[in-house]
Amino acid sequence: MKSKTEVKKPGTVLSSQKIKGLKKIIRGKNCNLRRFRTEEPQLEKILLELFNEVEILPFLNREYTSNNTKRKIRAWLRKKADHPVEVWYTIRHGRICAGYICFKWRKHFDGACEISTAIGKDYRGLKLGFESSKLMIDHLKSLEIFPHLVAYVHIKNKKAANNIRKLGFAKSNRLHGLITKQFYGEPAKKSGDRIYDLYATNGKN
Repeated sequence: MKSKTEVKKPGTVLSSQKIKGLKKIIRGKNCNLRRFRTEEPQLEKILLELFNEVEILPFLNREYTSNNTKRKIRAWLRKKADHPVEVWYTIRHGRICAGYICFKWRKHFDGACEISTAIGKDYRGLKLGFESSKLMIDHLKSLEIFPHLVAYVHIKNKKAANNIRKLGFAKSNRLHGLITKQFYGEPAKKSGDRIYDLYATNGKN
């Protein structure tokens, strides 16, 4: 990757409320992405299912899955619907909420943004994960804000790794250390000790 990762200087914090061109709805052929709303029963239902699904718990961020009751999910949604450094979308398959996708960065660091997604159990196999990710990646590149787009993939999640490669991402040991330190305040683990691999692609067209 040729683009240079930069750390924003204090006083120049990138805020989600100030990103120009950020869409509330991103339309695709098989699915649409729609910004989170605080009152969404379908979204609450799919999140409750996802955050309690034992099989995928290792693949999801513990920050999300710890919100595993209706009360916790509603409080969590209020925070995420209008967050300064996170932008969350529902994945809509027709009138159905099939999952979520988001991108996020840090107040002190916008040299990259992390993309995260999950599809409900009943809607897997419809290529919604791939299409929603493609829609999000294309939209982010059109904004031309972040030098890098990154995604953490559990080392055992081979399907997600294959999909992310098809979307133009490649495993990046060089960025793994930098991004993990800036995003999570800790160094990246050595390759033999890692639970997640970091994949990255250029964030600008």
